[in-house]
Amino acid sequence: MGGCSSKENSKGSTEQMQRPTAQNRGSITYIRPRDDKAEGEREMKRYVSSETTKSLQMGGLNVRYGYMSQRGYYPDEEGKPNQDSFSINTEFAKQGSDALFAVYDGHGRDGDKCAQFSSDHLPNILSRHIRKMKKTNAKADQLPDDVELGKDKVQAAINLAHKQCNRAMHASRDFEDALSGTTAISTYFQGRRNRVTISNVGDSRAVLGQRINRDNTALEDGSYRALPLSRDQTPYRSGERKRIRACGARILSLDQIEGVEPINEDDDDSGTNIELGEEIDEGGDPPRVWHPTMDYPGTAFTRSLGDRLAEELGVIADPEMVTRELKEGDEIIVLASDGVFEFLTNQSVIDICAKFKDPLEACQAVISQSYELWLQYELRTDDITMICMFIDGIDKPKEDLYSSEKNGSSHALDKLDDIGGGKDALRQQKANVGKMSKRLNDMKALLEESLQDAPTSKSNGGFDFKKIYTEKMEEDKETIRRASRSSVMLQSMTEEQMEMIYGVIQPLEVEPGDWIIRQGEDGDKFYIVEDGEFEVRISGEPKTTKSGGKVVHTYQGSKVNHVHPTFGELALLYASPRAATVISKTAGKLWALDRSALKAILLGIDGKKDLVKILRSIRELDGFKDEEIEDFASNMEEVSFKKGTNISVSGETGKTLYIVSKGSCVINLEAGGEKLSSTLQNMDYFGQEMMASGRYLATVEALTDTVCWKLDKSSIQFSMKKLQAVREGRTTIS
Repeated sequence: MGGCSSKENSKGSTEQMQRPTAQNRGSITYIRPRDDKAEGEREMKRYVSSETTKSLQMGGLNVRYGYMSQRGYYPDEEGKPNQDSFSINTEFAKQGSDALFAVYDGHGRDGDKCAQFSSDHLPNILSRHIRKMKKTNAKADQLPDDVELGKDKVQAAINLAHKQCNRAMHASRDFEDALSGTTAISTYFQGRRNRVTISNVGDSRAVLGQRINRDNTALEDGSYRALPLSRDQTPYRSGERKRIRACGARILSLDQIEGVEPINEDDDDSGTNIELGEEIDEGGDPPRVWHPTMDYPGTAFTRSLGDRLAEELGVIADPEMVTRELKEGDEIIVLASDGVFEFLTNQSVIDICAKFKDPLEACQAVISQSYELWLQYELRTDDITMICMFIDGIDKPKEDLYSSEKNGSSHALDKLDDIGGGKDALRQQKANVGKMSKRLNDMKALLEESLQDAPTSKSNGGFDFKKIYTEKMEEDKETIRRASRSSVMLQSMTEEQMEMIYGVIQPLEVEPGDWIIRQGEDGDKFYIVEDGEFEVRISGEPKTTKSGGKVVHTYQGSKVNHVHPTFGELALLYASPRAATVISKTAGKLWALDRSALKAILLGIDGKKDLVKILRSIRELDGFKDEEIEDFASNMEEVSFKKGTNISVSGETGKTLYIVSKGSCVINLEAGGEKLSSTLQNMDYFGQEMMASGRYLATVEALTDTVCWKLDKSSIQFSMKKLQAVREGRTTIS
């Protein structure tokens, strides 16, 4: 990605920026590198950020903004450049009330150069087209700068600019874009119209945060809703698939290419929304674009700048655009590369931004949260770039300045509802959930169903809550509650479970230089940062070095700003070697949650722990290990039956084992020509024979309204696959 918002120097060449300083020259925000070589060796080299929040008065719009880009961490390619870039152009096209903000996410061997090329050239190309159209549409008594272009002309200029930039990239001799390219997401502000036009090529995103007002009263947390201003362009969308296939390309996942998964032969000519690759994508393997007979380019997107060879297969540079007039309540706009959305939803991003009064702090918080989630759930991180804009005020447009779009001369503005895209959008939303959170859902299942390595009731007589339980102040509970919103492990807890977590989570005061966790050692605690800074260090050596290794990230907690990052979450799933070392950089405070405490909460103090004993006594489950039995117990759910209901019927296919929780049942069994019956009450079990025969041998009827714990055969099979994944160090279940 080459640094960030670099621009052409005096010789017209481009440079890769690492530690920039910015200055305004007319309508362009230039960023120039410092000459001090030692500066590039410092930790700051890892990211680029605006030093302060910047303010703009654009016609009727008052906008404050901040930006940040953080280079990804790639253990096998530590010198890999940041392939994201961005550009911010104020007084755009020589119009003081206009501005252009854009983010670019490069990919491929020369992805950083492609992103930087777009950052350098696309704004200038668009500026020329805008000015040319203004000049063409100016009346005899008008100056071009007095002309306000309508939606159609603005979108036409943007479309031409993207295509021209794409052709220029193909022609460049400074790099090769055959199998490299970049996304481009931008916001063009027309301040005198209070209008924005979003253009999108690829899968970076623009999101609007809209305040929800009730009776004109401001709400607290949850008062903003996230509205998409762009749609990811992928093979999930029927229109995109049709274009790709019309060019002769194949649409297959990697597993399909390798023969692991079957190929869907549907040609989609009917326009129906086939379920193309969703299950595969949910495992991290989305559908991709391939040459008819060769295994390239393999792009998971259907539009980009560059990617010359993919262009022949229908991967185009034409942007999708939406034009919207900003109104009261439209207060946050986010432009970000897809690295932000790998583990965060649009709503999560807006919720984080809404906690801050400063857009730069909001930007830093989102980048930090996203980076932390990458570190927790992957062995690497993507490059992550974001521009956050706060719209502080919107004045009424001055109609007398306009020279177009009068008398109905232009099409109506786009509605955000139109961006939804109907069934295709639902498909894309499901795909995004797969891409963004399938790993998290798998881990949540691991949490709820296993945690098998913690001490068990069999080995230590049960977890002693009284020994560590302490009442917490409401202020402390609020800190933990806030942090739990971004924790996969805690966000699914019930209110009752959270109250128990408040009691067993332990405060930990730290001093500068304290080692919290060590790379390579098994972990058993999860941490919430209340206050302080903590360095994440990774060593390439088999054993942790004295320094802990190279700093790849810093967790920053602030009680004042309500910022509480978390780390060590994998330790709540299973005993696994820590992937990194965490050392306190400053004095601070942590909250530590032990895995065995959480497991006891999940099993229930007086509930599911008794199920473990019952399951261990069932002969058909003799072959399972203790940890597997505990896993089954944590997976069991209660089901209710009305009096007189046949819960199982002799001879029918059996799928479920039951343990009576409340009420009573009668079991009727015929053996050797003799009919036998018996009454089942609390903690009696039945249906276990289906484990061996696949059918029920007895009919069981509810004598009263009855509640049973149930364990499905499919759940047992899933648990076995899950536990195997845990043993193999995987977080996805196949």
